[in-house]
Amino acid sequence: MVRITPDVGRNFLLLEISGRPVTADLATAEAQVREAITRLRAPFDVLSDVRGLESLDDLPAADAKRLGELLARAKVRRVVRVVGKSSTAAIQMERVARSLGHSAHLAFSREEAEALLAQR
Repeated sequence: MVRITPDVGRNFLLLEISGRPVTADLATAEAQVREAITRLRAPFDVLSDVRGLESLDDLPAADAKRLGELLARAKVRRVVRVVGKSSTAAIQMERVARSLGHSAHLAFSREEAEALLAQR
C-alpha cells in the first residue's frame, strides 16, 4: 500500500509505504502525488514512512524510479525516511534513492522525523 498526504501547514509531503507494493499501487500514488504537490510550496520536504514496508520485490524498479523522478521534478528540498524493522526494505529504498542521485536522512520514529523537518 502507498498513501500520499500533503501537510500544507508544515509544507511537507507524507509518503507512507507498507506491505509489498505493486505497480497498481504506484499508479494510484502518482495521481495522489500530482494532486498533493499542487497544494505545497516548492521547495517542500518529504517524510517517507517505510516502517511497514516488507519488500519492494513485487515492484519493478522502473515503477519505483518513476515516482522518485516525479518528486524530484517537483523540487523536493529534504527527505527524511522513517525506517522500521525490515532492513531489507530500508536498503531497497536507499538503492532507489541513490539511483536517482539523492539520499534521505534516517529517523526511527515519526516524531523524530518531524523534528528533523522542523529544523531549518
